[in-house]
Amino acid sequence: MSPSEKGDLVYLLNILQYIGKIEKFTEKIKDAETFFLQDDQIVFDATLHLLLNIGENAKKIKSTTRQEYSNIDWQKIINFRNIIVHEYTGIDHIVVYNIVTTELKLLKQKIENIIIDRLNKGIFDMETIAVCKNNRYYQFVDFEEINVPTASCR
Repeated sequence: MSPSEKGDLVYLLNILQYIGKIEKFTEKIKDAETFFLQDDQIVFDATLHLLLNIGENAKKIKSTTRQEYSNIDWQKIINFRNIIVHEYTGIDHIVVYNIVTTELKLLKQKIENIIIDRLNKGIFDMETIAVCKNNRYYQFVDFEEINVPTASCR
C-alpha cells in the first residue's frame, strides 16, 4: 500500500470516528430545536466542529479515490465544511439536524463499504486497521461493521 493510499484509509477512519461521536452526542435528541439548544448549544457547536473535520478529511482523500467512489457527493461535504468555516453564525440548525439524522447514516454506510472494498482489493491493509482499532482515538468507529475480524487485529 502506498503512503497516499494508507492516508486515505486513515482519513476514512477519521470520518467514521467523527460520525460516531456525532451519533453519541445526539442519540437522545429528538428534534432540531432541542439539538440547537441542548447544553447551551454545546452539542450543536461540537457537531459543527465534527462536521468541519469530516469535510477536512474528505478534502484530503485522493481525487482518484473520490472519483472511484462517486456515489458520495464529496464536493457537497467539502462545501459544507467551507460554509461552517466562513458562515458559522448563519448556519441553519434545522439543516444541520437533518444532516445528522439522515445524511450521516448514509455516509457512514458508504464509507464502511469503501473500506471493505479496498480491504478486499488489497489496497488497504489489516495492519493499519489493527493499529487504528487498538488506538483509543478511534473508539467511536464500529470496526465490526467494516468486518474486521478480531483475530486479525493483534
